[in-house]
Amino acid sequence: MTHEDQSLQTLQFVRQLAEQALSRSAGAPLVPGNRVRLLYDSADNFPAWEAAIAGSGDSVFIEMYIFANDQFGLKIRDLLVEKAKAGIQVCLLYDWLGSWRAHLAGFFKPLIEAGGQVRAYHPPSLGGGLSLLGRNHRKMIIVDRRQLFVSGLCISASWQGRPDQGLAPWRDTGLALEGPLLTPALAAFADSWASCGEPLDDGWLQASSDELCGPASARLIATTPSTARMMRLDLLVASFARRTLWLTDAYFMATSLYLSALQQAARDGVDVRLLVPRSSDIRWIATVSRTQYRPLLEAGVRVFEWNGPMIHAKTAVADGRWARIGSTNLNLSSWLVNRELDVALEDEELAGELAQRFLQDLEQSTEIVLRHERRRPVPRPVRQEKRQRGTPKEMAISGASAAARQAMRIGDALGAVVRGSRSVESSEAPAFLSIGVALCALALAIAYFPWLAAAPLVLLLAGSGLAVAFKACGLYLEKRRKKQQSRQASGGDDSDRTPPADCQ
Repeated sequence: MTHEDQSLQTLQFVRQLAEQALSRSAGAPLVPGNRVRLLYDSADNFPAWEAAIAGSGDSVFIEMYIFANDQFGLKIRDLLVEKAKAGIQVCLLYDWLGSWRAHLAGFFKPLIEAGGQVRAYHPPSLGGGLSLLGRNHRKMIIVDRRQLFVSGLCISASWQGRPDQGLAPWRDTGLALEGPLLTPALAAFADSWASCGEPLDDGWLQASSDELCGPASARLIATTPSTARMMRLDLLVASFARRTLWLTDAYFMATSLYLSALQQAARDGVDVRLLVPRSSDIRWIATVSRTQYRPLLEAGVRVFEWNGPMIHAKTAVADGRWARIGSTNLNLSSWLVNRELDVALEDEELAGELAQRFLQDLEQSTEIVLRHERRRPVPRPVRQEKRQRGTPKEMAISGASAAARQAMRIGDALGAVVRGSRSVESSEAPAFLSIGVALCALALAIAYFPWLAAAPLVLLLAGSGLAVAFKACGLYLEKRRKKQQSRQASGGDDSDRTPPADCQ
């Protein structure tokens, strides 16, 4: 075996290790043979959803953070009512907090009366405890176990803007998919459905067809509380990127670990760009996001703010080959607490399309620079330089060198985890001063009004205590039922049995 053959084998081994790392981090294998279409804003996504639901002949499964009681929400609900009356299996899982107005208004009653199955994720309850902090932030629609829609959009007219007031639609991204990835999508929906009641019948867990129907390879990353699947994958992609890493995020509040990964990538020559909202529907998040700009800018990361009313997309594209679309924001809530759903694509055509859309979005954005003034950037699309392919030996050496630099970036990121800290930069002085003043003000307020600290603590302890007590009560009931079932199985006398008491 020649030295060149050995180098090529080494490069292939490194690629296999990278694929294994991505699969294990995401908790999802790479599934080939999918047909994917990218959908932009409500103009693309909403009509596609309506058409798919209207044409359904088997089933409609929806997992949605916000199902609003507005014009578009009514349109989709009425479509579902029509399908449920026609005998179509309709299962709707909405998040209670995201859809609380519709929930309290009885918005879903017509669908239940028509035969649809409707469940709310984590409604307030005495037994909920701290688990109520975790929400179902997914946006997924499965039609006839054949079509999958994943996006950052919810079923709400907010995404359509307010033309009468001159407000443009929200900028967001989704996708429509057909192919073998439907099977893990159905499993993800079934897992969320079972977390709120009786599980879905096994007959609904099989996709209508597992045949290969397109060229795209994809992973379905279904994050559940504390799994951190998407966080691990985001960190790996930031470490593996060699040329470009372009991120769009609606609520950017990254951890020091992820900020370090972006900084190291930029210092290593990767073109790292971040697009976030200038104005947000949650105003304080945009303010917090700005406190993280300066360390990124000093490392060479380019930061842009969307000029429109709101950019809600959660996308990433790396090296013109890898892309991610879904519901996960770059913050701890999405990474560690919520149920989230994303699709990671490994397809040059789709990633290239998303990269071009990113550059188009930058033309409607303002770049943030280190100077005090803000300037509108001149649109400058990235040129795809035609590079001559070197010899196999040169390619192997180049790949090994890039892999070594990436390994160093991963090591730096892991080091931050082990140390549990990062160095504080002088540019962060204003942010720390504002935090310190706020803490001192809070301390003074509590000194004069102790109930400000006592009341939340009492509520937290009481809620947690009741949750644990109700859990214990349920376990006692379950234990008693099992004993009675055991006695019945052994042929005991029915007269000796006492019916289980309800735990009120």
